[in-house]
Amino acid sequence: MSKPIISNNVPIKTDLTKDKEYYYCTCGRSSNQPFCDGSHAGTEFKPKSFVAAESGDAYLCRCKHTQNPPYCDGSHKQFTQQQVGQEGPGVQIQSPDSMPIATVTIEEPTVEFIHQLARDGLKKVGHHGPMTSMGVPRHLLPHWDDLQVMVAQMATKPLLEDVSVATELVIGPMAKKPLSLKIPLFVSDMSFGALSEEAKVSLATGAELAGTGICSGEGGMLPEEQAANSRYFYELASAGFGYDESKLKNVQAFHFKGGQGAKTGTGGHLPGSKNIGKIAQVRGIEAGTAAVSPPTFKDLHTAEDFKHFADRVREITGGIPIGFKLSANHIEEDIQFALDASADYIILDGRGGGTGAAPAMFRDHISVPTIPALARARAYLDKQGVSGKVTLIVTGGLRVPMDFVKAMALGADGVAISNSAMQSIGCVAARMCNTNNCPAGIATQKADLRQRLNVDKASKQLNNFFDASTELMQVMARACGHNALSQFNQHDLATWSREMAQLSGVRYSGVTSL
Repeated sequence: MSKPIISNNVPIKTDLTKDKEYYYCTCGRSSNQPFCDGSHAGTEFKPKSFVAAESGDAYLCRCKHTQNPPYCDGSHKQFTQQQVGQEGPGVQIQSPDSMPIATVTIEEPTVEFIHQLARDGLKKVGHHGPMTSMGVPRHLLPHWDDLQVMVAQMATKPLLEDVSVATELVIGPMAKKPLSLKIPLFVSDMSFGALSEEAKVSLATGAELAGTGICSGEGGMLPEEQAANSRYFYELASAGFGYDESKLKNVQAFHFKGGQGAKTGTGGHLPGSKNIGKIAQVRGIEAGTAAVSPPTFKDLHTAEDFKHFADRVREITGGIPIGFKLSANHIEEDIQFALDASADYIILDGRGGGTGAAPAMFRDHISVPTIPALARARAYLDKQGVSGKVTLIVTGGLRVPMDFVKAMALGADGVAISNSAMQSIGCVAARMCNTNNCPAGIATQKADLRQRLNVDKASKQLNNFFDASTELMQVMARACGHNALSQFNQHDLATWSREMAQLSGVRYSGVTSL
């Protein structure tokens, strides 16, 4: 045994006598804390002898990780009550004259970051600060489980099990060439480069098997991905990676990227370690360089500018739907901009939406959570009289069939999924997408990791997820008395949570008013 036991996570006040010698327990096993009782026998530890310099109270360490034994130096702050009695990480002894090393505690979770900025500025983390991946952890967001479905019984009747339930979703019903999906679910924007080629092809193929679509992501069109799916959404972001009009003949929908839930107001980020080979070719930039797109379109400013561009796309394609992907920030204003720019569909990405790489200061501190964002968006489209004409897609933190049901009841026409899609093809939620070391071969460009992903198996798994999710949504639709998934509405929802009622506009289940 070479590491001490955490005897307690608070120091002990001890009355010392000047010039008296004491033996301080270093192993953490003594039942006479903070002093030695011989329990170190058989270990590598030895008690520390010390002579009190003066009489009076002193605070002696019981976590056994102080840099100034026997006295407390605050190291106990790193340990929780649950760790008491367990072996600690061990002490890394510093020079006697050195300053203590800052470590994160529950009370001071930002102390390490402050020390880092004070010591190094932005030299080590870059212009945008520390990078991270994925979305805001779900437990920090309003949760779909706080909405309950109000099923039919007598006043309204549920449908029998053999009644068919329609599942189709039409993207851009007012467009000359609206896009029909067999189900109201499709794969959201995730770039080639952030994901491996195998992952992109698996997602495209699985979506095709399910009769639905996939979005390109801002990294450009991977030819193999596009060829695998006949309902392809092309995303054009501010950098315009690899864009040229010749690609438009192969797409069935087109949208401008305004932002995404985890990063808006700054550009997209692809580490140089991922921008290699075909990725660099697809993006049209030098291999090995970080791909950082600008915060906004350099040549498109007004709604009229975007409308002019959209009309050109319509002209080339014969009138495919044109949309806008918006993060949930200035929701009503941004939706109005999209409407003024002739949007046929809107993809709204709420706080909780993930990313392969983003500055932590953006992921953790921007955007309205998906549930209230969706409620506000539907209310605004209703007010403008365009519901049923402009398709509203929601994304950002939705995972399972009941999330999808509740989102449609709250006002979404359809749901774009990313995390669920990745998990269906093998993602284990390691939350390390920005490191290029994804153990499932999905968010990496390393050949040895990519070869783990079996495209045929993964695509079938995604198809299974879509099929199973749709069938479960149909079960709930029948329970509510609906013969189409599109019939879900706010009357199907209630909540016992006052906060959720205020966030979502869903009726409160309680007796007293809000």
